Amino acid sequence: MPTATGDMPAPLETALRRGAPHLKIERIESVERFTSGLSSQSYCVSAETADGPARWVMRVEPEFGVIPPYDIAREYRLIEAAGRAGIPAPEVLHLEEDASVIGGRFMLMTYVEGEIYRNMDQRLAADPGLLARIQENFVEMLARIHEMPQDVLPGHADGREAARAEIAVCRRRLAKTELLPSPIFRHAFEVLDRHAPPAQRLALLHGDYRLPNLKWQDGAISGVLDWELARVGDPLSDIAFTQTIGMGPCSIEGALAIRYGVRTGIEMDERKLSYFRLLELVKGSIIGMAGAHDLANGGNDLRLISVAMIAATGQAMIGALEAQLEQFLEA
Repeated sequence: MPTATGDMPAPLETALRRGAPHLKIERIESVERFTSGLSSQSYCVSAETADGPARWVMRVEPEFGVIPPYDIAREYRLIEAAGRAGIPAPEVLHLEEDASVIGGRFMLMTYVEGEIYRNMDQRLAADPGLLARIQENFVEMLARIHEMPQDVLPGHADGREAARAEIAVCRRRLAKTELLPSPIFRHAFEVLDRHAPPAQRLALLHGDYRLPNLKWQDGAISGVLDWELARVGDPLSDIAFTQTIGMGPCSIEGALAIRYGVRTGIEMDERKLSYFRLLELVKGSIIGMAGAHDLANGGNDLRLISVAMIAATGQAMIGALEAQLEQFLEA
């Protein structure tokens, strides 16, 4: 398990002096865990360098967690590729493969300045002009991500198998985390397997594209964060995510869906969107169950309660989404 926060500065300082001399570290002043973030563990690192004070973000690969298997090196390469493609992602500074340094492999990256908005943010409700700018840039940035080269994730499935590959991941996670038998999920898997649509276009998907994973400055996106759920698949999967797990003022539907379709040329096929809404809700519910599983097995991070709640609300909605999906497929 990761080293206690107060014990991190000394081994981290030694590792970075050895592995990242370009950072010119003189002293690690502090390591503080961010209050958000429940998958990879994220910390704010304050340091003194030969060039002056510095503040970085460190993401540590947990031994367990809500979205196994973890691969911090994969996320490092994705963020690096996003920067090369012109996406405003953090600059990656160092990848530490030695898990013994602080109890898990980690990467260090720049701290992105900016505001974070959440779905119920009163600033958006009070300023229609700001909300309109944020919605426009939210859609534009997702379109740009979907235009990124896919070769950063080799060996991906295509056709119908792109969706089925994600179902297979959900099956494996469910098998490891369910505390009680979940027949509703197994029925959902059967429906999803049977009706998996061919991808109209394959794209690099962010996988967790929502307001809290973006930094903003003056209505423009200054940073796209949290790439650990990225994969290759149908862009409609990311669209459906914004309509379900990430739903809120930037849910890409209605006028925003039309805007995205015109920008990308991707058809907003409602039957396929219904399929991907079901898939995203199933996936999110299983991630929630992993949080409940961790708490039930001795986990002491009470923030996991918020993730565990997804399992309860998600299971209640799956039946309705299955019925909606069947209606579209029978039409």
